[in-house]
Amino acid sequence: MASNGKNSGGGMAARIFAGDKVMWVVIVILLVYSLFVVYSTTAYDMGVSAGQELIRQLLYICFGMTGFYVAQSLSIRTYKRIAVPFLLLSLLLTLLMIFAHSGSGAERSLNILGFEFQPFEFLKFAIIINLARQLSTRQKQMESLRIMPSFRIADWREDRDRQLEILRTQTLPILGPIALCCVLTVKFSNSTTLIIAASCLAMMFLSRVHKSDIGKIIVVGILVGGLALAIYGSQGSRSGTAVSRVSSWTPNVLTKSAKVGSDGKEYYLRHKHPDGSPKEHDQTLYAKMSIATGGLVGKGPGQSTNRYLAEADKDMAYAFLIEEYGLLFGGLVMLFAFLVMFYRSMVIFLKCGTAFPGLMVLGIGTVIVLQAFLHMMVSVSLFPLTGQQLPIVSKGGTSLVLTLSMLGMLMGVSSETEEKMEN
Repeated sequence: MASNGKNSGGGMAARIFAGDKVMWVVIVILLVYSLFVVYSTTAYDMGVSAGQELIRQLLYICFGMTGFYVAQSLSIRTYKRIAVPFLLLSLLLTLLMIFAHSGSGAERSLNILGFEFQPFEFLKFAIIINLARQLSTRQKQMESLRIMPSFRIADWREDRDRQLEILRTQTLPILGPIALCCVLTVKFSNSTTLIIAASCLAMMFLSRVHKSDIGKIIVVGILVGGLALAIYGSQGSRSGTAVSRVSSWTPNVLTKSAKVGSDGKEYYLRHKHPDGSPKEHDQTLYAKMSIATGGLVGKGPGQSTNRYLAEADKDMAYAFLIEEYGLLFGGLVMLFAFLVMFYRSMVIFLKCGTAFPGLMVLGIGTVIVLQAFLHMMVSVSLFPLTGQQLPIVSKGGTSLVLTLSMLGMLMGVSSETEEKMEN
């Protein structure tokens, strides 16, 4: 009987849409909304051609889907083989970005041969795949394995060689790359560091790493992270920006603090300190205005009236969607879509017969969905500003192309797993 897997001899549609069908529906919905966002945010801008921006977004989608199908066609063994090279390449590109930076405004991008991209997008997925590889090779002894040495001086005195062996054979191979990535990213993208750390912790928890080890990792992470923020913040970097954003964060989205504007809609009032200075960032205020004026069904495609919302097609895409499509057709659709994506990632994870593909699927799904929820929480003022885009939906670039490529790996695992189950 012919299967729907990678090597299936079935119909063209079955080969194109191989893998989890529900996940396919979610991906298509998000891609359609991305076109809505890009066209609508540029339709009223006289200096930008909405048609050209739409074509550009379609090109990014084509590049991303090309990466999707290339990744989907690879075997699980190939994913495992490329884990280390992918991580090394990502680290190299990130270091090149750091050393090549020459001035403010471009410190998170790298330009090679006229192609500008953000190495962090590569790094956050590379570390996930590498961690899946490291954890999968240790599953048989995970019940008795320790990946963190003891914090007790007495244990070191009693058996110093064992503690050093744990440090050399477990701590450094598993946690060393994660620590290095976090040190590199925290200076330029605090939210990316948070996403990497949280996703790695989720993977370690589900791969049965001892809770005591996870507790030690969290303690060390908080201490080192706080120290890094203090050092980098004093140098005026992105970490300093993070401190200012947290200090200006006012999670008052549920507080009645609005006035009626000339269009009859409610607008959020700007909260101020006693000295008259604003308590919240302009971008946060205008995001809340967009959400407040969107209502349940929105103003309609291309009918946005909030011209002050910066990065409406990227960092604030969720707020923009609610303004135009309302809570029902914008906000809840996005929320439900990413919840379903995470749920289907868990379903694929549970179907995998071996550790590596399951952990890789779990990691990829967690990174994408965590970024989405971080973006949405920022838009509704439940989290300080981060600069994270809404995956797949925000205006194209490195994030869109690489996210689709990583979803191709996820769907490749789903397809290969289904094929094995059918055979």
